[in-house]
Amino acid sequence: METVPGNDSMLQRGEGIYPFRLYAGAIVLGSILTGCGGGPVQQDPSWSLVPITDVSMVAGEWEGTVKKDHAVLPEGLVQLTIHANGTYTFVGERISDVVLGSGFLEIRDGRLSGDTDRRIAMFTLYDHQGKNVLAVESTVRSTGERYHGELTRAKK
Repeated sequence: METVPGNDSMLQRGEGIYPFRLYAGAIVLGSILTGCGGGPVQQDPSWSLVPITDVSMVAGEWEGTVKKDHAVLPEGLVQLTIHANGTYTFVGERISDVVLGSGFLEIRDGRLSGDTDRRIAMFTLYDHQGKNVLAVESTVRSTGERYHGELTRAKK
């Protein structure tokens, strides 16, 4: 499948069976009992904002998980590649489908912003105990669903 900048696609994996419901329930219960943070900006001094002044600061491969707003369990894994010319591609894997997309990024107020026909995304760079973390917030235009996640440099 060819990926065209500014285009997102969804591939269905078919009817999925959820064999890990018990496991997921245990995670949900554990998260409720221990409390779960909503992101890096929870007044934790170990997170410091790093203003993005050039796309090359975040160019490369990133990976992590995203989840829907107010969800306890991650929605899926994301692999993101940011190119020095300001373009990006991503692959998001969920239980029932795969989402592919690409677009253009521009720097706005120290963050990267991407706006396509299907979604709006904002990327914010943080330093967390000496490690770069790219926080992502995204909204699907057609449904208004909001997602957020944290990505780190992909291990080679």
